[in-house]
Amino acid sequence: MGMALSYPGKVPSLLGAVLVPAAAGLLLHLWAGWSMHSPVRIPTLFAVLVGLVLTAAALGAHNALFREGGSVLAAVLLVAGLAAVWVEARDSAVRGAVVECVVVGRVKVTEHPAFGEGAPAAKTLYHHTLTCPGGYPSEFSAEQKAGDAGSPVRIAYDPAHRMDPVLASDNVSRGSLVIPSVLLFLCAALSVLAVAAEGTEQRIW
Repeated sequence: MGMALSYPGKVPSLLGAVLVPAAAGLLLHLWAGWSMHSPVRIPTLFAVLVGLVLTAAALGAHNALFREGGSVLAAVLLVAGLAAVWVEARDSAVRGAVVECVVVGRVKVTEHPAFGEGAPAAKTLYHHTLTCPGGYPSEFSAEQKAGDAGSPVRIAYDPAHRMDPVLASDNVSRGSLVIPSVLLFLCAALSVLAVAAEGTEQRIW
């Protein structure tokens, strides 16, 4: 007879072990996507604070499932999975408007070296000053030169100014739900095992 059948009182906790990471991931994804795509300009700081509150609530609900401390690794996976949800939503966001602009003045170049083993590769950024219909954007930076003074460029931008403008050709979604889904699935699996192991000599860490 399985552990879950031996301890019928654990059924709500077992269900919660699955539902907490799933519901938290869904709610955070909906919030992050809405705050980045909504026509209403949501301040970035406020959006992040709400995300942190959702994460804290998920950790509280996760901890409430256990009588014996639960799985520390599952809690770590929950936080990592929710962080990955936020990154996925950010990388899925695309700018909602495109405008034809002209580069004006000299393109400035800055070097951003990397320090330490394992650091990201050094980057060179090209800073362009623009003249655009309506006056925005007035500048943008990219890792490649878009053109010299007088060159036309197509710029994608967020009308609510939540994201930096980019070349229209770079305005693509790069988000993926694979990593957050895997992390939250592992969190749920470890939580189920930890709940099922309560009251036995086995502990799932």
